[in-house]
Amino acid sequence: MIDALLKHKKRIVRGSIAVALLAFAVLAWFTLHAPERARHPQAVAMEAESPSYFAVERDLTTLAQHVQSGAATAVGLSTDYALVRTQDGTRYYVRIDAQLGLATELLKAGLAAGGPDIFALESVQPPGPPLSAFARKLDPAWLSLLLPLLLIGLLLYTMHPGRGPGAFRAVSRPSTRFSDVIGVEEAKEALQDIVAYLRNPAKFAELGAKPPRGVILEGHFGCGKTLLARAVAGDAGVPFIALSGSDFSDMFLGVGVRRVKKLFAAARAQAPCVVFIDEIDGLGKRSGGASAGETENNRIINALLVELDGFAPTSGIVVLGATNNVHNLDPALIRAGRFDRICNLGLPDVDERERLFELHSRSVRTAGPLNFRQLARVASGLPPATIANVVNAAALMAAKEGAPAVTQTHLQRMLEQQLMGGSSDAGHSALDPRERNRIAVHEAGHAIVARALGVGVIEKVSILKRGRALGATLVTNDQEIHLQSQAEMRARIGMLLGGRVAELLVLKDVSTGAANDLERVSNMAYRMVTEFGFGKQLGPFSYAGLPERDRSLANCQEAITEARELIREIEGECTALLRAKRPALDLLTARLLEHETVDGAVVDVCLAANELAVAA
Repeated sequence: MIDALLKHKKRIVRGSIAVALLAFAVLAWFTLHAPERARHPQAVAMEAESPSYFAVERDLTTLAQHVQSGAATAVGLSTDYALVRTQDGTRYYVRIDAQLGLATELLKAGLAAGGPDIFALESVQPPGPPLSAFARKLDPAWLSLLLPLLLIGLLLYTMHPGRGPGAFRAVSRPSTRFSDVIGVEEAKEALQDIVAYLRNPAKFAELGAKPPRGVILEGHFGCGKTLLARAVAGDAGVPFIALSGSDFSDMFLGVGVRRVKKLFAAARAQAPCVVFIDEIDGLGKRSGGASAGETENNRIINALLVELDGFAPTSGIVVLGATNNVHNLDPALIRAGRFDRICNLGLPDVDERERLFELHSRSVRTAGPLNFRQLARVASGLPPATIANVVNAAALMAAKEGAPAVTQTHLQRMLEQQLMGGSSDAGHSALDPRERNRIAVHEAGHAIVARALGVGVIEKVSILKRGRALGATLVTNDQEIHLQSQAEMRARIGMLLGGRVAELLVLKDVSTGAANDLERVSNMAYRMVTEFGFGKQLGPFSYAGLPERDRSLANCQEAITEARELIREIEGECTALLRAKRPALDLLTARLLEHETVDGAVVDVCLAANELAVAA
């Protein structure tokens, strides 16, 4: 008997709803058609014909004259208006809300003299806009039933798990493949077994293997987490159900839990499939708070945990979650048996950035030789989404300028704008000649020291203003740098100090233009002493190993003193270097004042000329 009831559960529920609706309809019919009692027929007729009375307005004096002369045959009174009908059929209304006492005395006097028929009216109002007029024409009993029905319908529609802000939709067999995802090779390799499981869940079950029920994709924003999730479904050839962590939240309690259940019911119906929850950290963590919001959030997370535990090895459902910070997730979500694997999506290296530029450039019309390697070197630290945006911005710039195609110059300008900010035309703003000369000296100092110490590849040197930077020396590396030796760090500090030293050497004083350089230099020198063990006094010791409470300024004073001495030592070496390269420094300064922007080859020419001058 119980099995039969469970089997026909939907039919029973639908039948109960139909009976309830029928009973409600019968009650509404009797309510609407119940006879009105104690109402004069003329009063009912006057209420129904009230719009014809509101066509003409008269004052209380006219009403008094008509009542006293016997011209008024009927008067209907509401709290605000008096509706009047005269012997010749004229109809009008009078406002009495502000003179209710005077109107009452007037009508009393008329009654004593055998005046008009007076009726009590329900609330009547002048005709308004069409919608409000239509509402007034409706029977009040209808309105009393219609409004609750509308509210109940709206509530049910909003609370439905498959509608409203929390709706989700399945994308059938995405066309994205792993080959379309560039820059996350390690993550793709880690997800290959997920693809194999989705293709044949039964095979894993035969071997007794239990695949991951959930995988967290953690990485920098724009690194391709959503694209990778779609590629998993695409390579496996299964449906893809996507929504975000915030979609489970709602203003009504209980809706989030129902949406979780609805989501996994849909996943079971379409299995094997991939369920993707973007920004899964939007669910937050469970807390011990007693507020309604915290309690509801706890229930949503608990419902999600229960659903994850309910997967069978042959269910063919894998849940992928994406987040920028896995530490914001509830610990119970990422334990074994739930989201039991975390795939880190790193930023692309120089080779992958080169492939990304080449890939996205295929979608725009290009012309001339394109050096994708040079663009990849400059784009160090940019995620794939930003690289795609740079290529698109270059196409927009070419269209704005009326160019027939996108060139290397367009790509370089938009890439520099992405890295340094400011408009591509900002460099043409006027500068004082003295400032312009100082900027040229400063940037020439950076470039000469960088090239002499072999810090990296000098792409360009410019004295054009871009964003907050009054000039720029762009130094890149042909390969990604993961480790730096003490000598390499000293060389980079020397490059940063080169601009300030050049100003002091050529102009005999320094300016505020080196403020950012000094900030970076101080940070690097302090870390060399306190973290990397490059200090002479502290030696192989790291302050990072101390508890937070012990990292006071008093304890770090020795490290600050040693870092300052290190900077002064490197500054002295930089000064000696620029003195020896003074001809190259002056020549590069002149080239910058003449052309405003030069490439790395010009720096090499200046240094070669310096060697000839020294040899002569």
